[in-house]
Parts: sequence; C-alpha cells; structure tokens
Amino acid sequence: MGEEEAATLEGQFYEFSRMLDNKRDGTTITLYRSDFWMRQAKLMEDRKLTMTDTGVLFYKFSKSELNWDEWMEFLSELCALKDMDEEKVQEALTNCGLPGQTPVQVPQYRDFFLTYKPKEKLPF
Repeated sequence: MGEEEAATLEGQFYEFSRMLDNKRDGTTITLYRSDFWMRQAKLMEDRKLTMTDTGVLFYKFSKSELNWDEWMEFLSELCALKDMDEEKVQEALTNCGLPGQTPVQVPQYRDFFLTYKPKEKLPF
C-alpha cells in the first residue's frame, strides 16, 4: 500500500477549480467553486460568512475567475473583513477533502431558520 500524499492548500485549489469540469486546467477558480469549497470546509454557514460577502470581495477583482495569487489575496481580505483567523481558515480549506467527498448543501432561504445558531456559538 502506498502512503497517501498530504493535502496542500494549492492542491485543493487545483482540485476545486476543476470541479464538475475536468477539461479545465486548474489555474483559475470561479466564485461558485470557491463558495462550494468554503461550504465543504464548513466555513460558509450563512450566518458569519455569506455568499454575499464572498461575491462582493470576489468581484472587486473585476474578473469571473481568479488565479492562485489573486485568490490568496481574496482569502486574506475575506478573513480580515469577517475577523476570522486566516491560519485556521486555510487549515479547514486544506483538510476538507476532495470536491464531493462530503455532501454539501446550499441552503435555501427558509432553511436558514432551521439551522439558526447565535453568533456567539459559531466556530470561527
């Protein structure tokens, strides 16, 4: 048995940027794929971090896709804006598994009230 290669943030970026389309080269990531990745890492729970937050910051770059350096800048700004520990966020994104390994539910508006948690009890 071969040993499994340790996950890296850059490797995860490549995998999630190719999610649902293996013909992509993996050098740029879209907002949808980035949000899906954050949901799979359980960072985006529509209370502290929302799709609106990521969308506003993402489109500050005036592009539909970001490369690795731009996405890292986006992530740093997002952590600063939402007062999240960037190191913990990067660790969660690195260790969340490959795309689709764990189920990801994009909640609808009504679902928000079924999963309500006070801000004080949120993990980040």
